[in-house]
Amino acid sequence: MKASTIALVIHVAAKEKANLLEVLSDDREISLLEAHWEADQPSSLQKIHENRALQSKEDEEFGDYVEDLLSQPFVKPEIQQHGVQWLKSKLRIEQYQRSEAEAAKIIADYALKIFQNDPGRRDFFLAGPRAQVRVRIFVLGEERLKHAA
Repeated sequence: MKASTIALVIHVAAKEKANLLEVLSDDREISLLEAHWEADQPSSLQKIHENRALQSKEDEEFGDYVEDLLSQPFVKPEIQQHGVQWLKSKLRIEQYQRSEAEAAKIIADYALKIFQNDPGRRDFFLAGPRAQVRVRIFVLGEERLKHAA
């Protein structure tokens, strides 16, 4: 059974409750966060947000291109079929991403409670009958958070 990974970025201020800043479930984003974390580069969340914005812009531009192509009367039926299949696929992917985000949020809320009860737990597994999730917790203190903004 392959384990998925979820990373939580948490801010803990002195004598305050842990505050969940970000939940990551994409392996590339988690790798980027880990690399920046190990290099003590506090701008990792900013880089992740920039990458998300760029990807979203590229996806939107390509979607606009496909929609424009489909609206042209001279396009071959094969190309129209491919365009329609791409749009259907895009809708399925978006539905999957929404479901994954909801599941990640539920897992993150539970993992945050575990962390609040035992702040030393930063890398652990949550397992169910058919699934296993590795939880990685990255904690920003007040000093590190100032640099991340």
